[in-house]
Amino acid sequence: MLLVIMASVEQVMKEALALLSAARALLAEKLVKSLEFDVDETHQTLWTL
Repeated sequence: MLLVIMASVEQVMKEALALLSAARALLAEKLVKSLEFDVDETHQTLWTL
């Protein structure tokens, strides 16, 4: 099962890295926002500038 998940992650990464830089940046922003953790407001402000 873990090998299947890792293979899927590798495939997604391969496809994501093939995107244009603007699309990769948008994807990165969405992925970071999807993480559930406490964010230091200073870092959040700097990240979104």
